[in-house]
Amino acid sequence: MSESAVKQSLPDRPAALAPAPRKAVAIGLRSADVVLAIVAGVMVIFVHDVPYLLHEPYWLDEAWVADSIRAPLSEVPRLASSTPLGWTLLLRLVPGPGLQRQRLVPLAFAGLAVATGYLLGRELRLTRFLAGLLTAAAVLLSPAMLARDDLKQYTAEAFAALAIWLLVARLENTWSRRRLAALALVTSLGTLLAETAIFTGGAAFACLFLVALCRGQWRRLAELAVAGAGALVVFGAIFAVVLKPRIDPQLSSYWSPLYSPASVTGAARFFWVQLSQRVGPYIGFPLGTTRAFTQPATVAELAIPLALTVAGIAALAAMRRPALAAMLPVTLLVAMIASAARQYPFGDERTSTFWEVMFPVLMAIAVAVAIHGAGRALGRLDVSVRRWARPAAAVAIAAAAVAGYVLVVWPDINSHPIPDDDSRSQVQFAEAHYQPGDVFLVDYGASYGFDYYYKTPTTYFPAVGGIAAGFFPQYLDPHIIIMTSRSAPDFSAAMTRAIGVLSSEPASEHGRVWVIREHELPVEARSWKQVFTQLDAGGGHVTIDKLSKFGYGPAFMPLALYTPPSHRGQAPGAQSAKASGAGQAHTRLRSP
Repeated sequence: MSESAVKQSLPDRPAALAPAPRKAVAIGLRSADVVLAIVAGVMVIFVHDVPYLLHEPYWLDEAWVADSIRAPLSEVPRLASSTPLGWTLLLRLVPGPGLQRQRLVPLAFAGLAVATGYLLGRELRLTRFLAGLLTAAAVLLSPAMLARDDLKQYTAEAFAALAIWLLVARLENTWSRRRLAALALVTSLGTLLAETAIFTGGAAFACLFLVALCRGQWRRLAELAVAGAGALVVFGAIFAVVLKPRIDPQLSSYWSPLYSPASVTGAARFFWVQLSQRVGPYIGFPLGTTRAFTQPATVAELAIPLALTVAGIAALAAMRRPALAAMLPVTLLVAMIASAARQYPFGDERTSTFWEVMFPVLMAIAVAVAIHGAGRALGRLDVSVRRWARPAAAVAIAAAAVAGYVLVVWPDINSHPIPDDDSRSQVQFAEAHYQPGDVFLVDYGASYGFDYYYKTPTTYFPAVGGIAAGFFPQYLDPHIIIMTSRSAPDFSAAMTRAIGVLSSEPASEHGRVWVIREHELPVEARSWKQVFTQLDAGGGHVTIDKLSKFGYGPAFMPLALYTPPSHRGQAPGAQSAKASGAGQAHTRLRSP
């Protein structure tokens, strides 16, 4: 059977919302749409500080992803426990010398999400270009997207969600098996890059199925059943081969505060708490609120976006796009069910990016429908007046909406949301001033960053349960000690082990201990202070230097160097003076 034989047109939209009958609009995309989508996507470089992305060192959660880039390819499937395997492999393909160049991948997916946002608005067929530009601007300026600059897959999840919404819109415009197959493939294969695609895709199939059932469209129901079954088979294979072996059951304890209760009333209360206290500032109107897990959203931060989102959903329903109108509520329902099943942490602002971004999109759709309605109202005026009144009103309303939204999210534009970790400066400084016999003692928070920034990456990654990464980098060289715990007694034990390594060397080759620390908890800082005090009292000397004075940056955490009593002949000040010039030269050799 040919494709045209299975296409079924939906009923006409209400006259109040249906656009003027232009054949060019109904045909599909033109080259101008492609150009506008590309230009919209490129705009991400103006709202994200690209030099900052390429220079800021990887923080803890990024560093364990970066470790898999330098690890042997055979180890990648096991190391990619906290990120999709396809995402991890994609990061390895980024060319260039910059140490943080992989952050261009999430930036690229942010651009793809914006471009897809334009195509989604264009597919609504409200206006020639304006609706697409508004939805693209909504994705571009979404607080959830502006905050996602780190080396994680969350922008890819947003892109996958928008792509699925676009496919649903195309199916509601013109039903075809080819478009349905595309939806099934994005839902299933998309999980290789964005595992939440199965949530959004599952919601899409549920919405389309319910609409076809209510309308008695039995052929569509059969086609949806076949496509859905195919998607489940493909996803089942991916789950069994790729996803299931990387699941760490012990992580449930870490995410347990974000798992929904099973009861309806408990789930409803949990949903509202997460929406108002954790993700509220990310769904539309942050109004300068400090990003914090426990910072409740203000009334305006919730009332405005929720009201406009409901308006967008109502507008889609009035346009006879029931599947698209139901997408966000059903996606949230699917996510809540997954949370109750302890498969998804609902309410974390990072893992929720794929649905947070849809709130501004629906707000933009509400504005686009308002513009379309204003245009139809002005269409009743005299021909000579409406020729300029309609486009002028459309541009004015759209410009006011975008300008107002820019003012609201202005603090997030080109912001620097990446946590302040810098193992890089400490590793590079210690490498530049290494002496034979020296020992590197690396704490938990700096462990993954050390492995990434150290000149020789390890190939030994023992599995460790109960942590997000699922592994720790370890070195067989006794002169490199990586801590795997944050408990207070372990700091003194690790230093004793490091000093033991020094003592095992011939007297003429006794070295020093470089203590590289990062992402410290308060208890860790207190424990290290006690250890350093004991070392000083024992006749040795601990030098703690802020590396920025030697030309290294950003150097958030001071570097500690323990010199045993046998090396006290050279004053620490002389070592620092010598380090100053050498450190600058080393920075030039290994540009960040």
